[in-house]
Amino acid sequence: MKKILFLMMLIFFNSTIFATEVTWETLKTLDLDPKTKSVVAKGELKKILGQEVTIKGFMMPLDYDAKTVVEFLFMPYVPACMHVPPPPPNQLVLVKMKKGSTAVQPSFYPVEITGKITLDANKDLESSYKMEGFKIKEIKQ
Repeated sequence: MKKILFLMMLIFFNSTIFATEVTWETLKTLDLDPKTKSVVAKGELKKILGQEVTIKGFMMPLDYDAKTVVEFLFMPYVPACMHVPPPPPNQLVLVKMKKGSTAVQPSFYPVEITGKITLDANKDLESSYKMEGFKIKEIKQ
């Protein structure tokens, strides 16, 4: 029984503490196959898809009236007004916080988010990635 408990704790801590830190440069490597018009992940990007990762960036809530945010776009720089073009699709992540995770307050500060990242082209929001967020923290410098 103690061994099972120990193994379960080890798996839990390993999955929450040791998430792979990913940079926006890695996400930029997503490519488009000109023949099939489908996205192609290679190298480091291919290794992290479907895995738990941590990435730093800025949130843009999709529901501005809510006091807590459940779904938002995540990007490498501060969201701009409508006069500035948005980042390309390979620099946008649609984040949906996992049910039961910590309530997320909208923030203009950079944040660090941990979650499982996958490829999921969203034509409406022009994002290439989707993330189920587990943990988020504000980074105040």
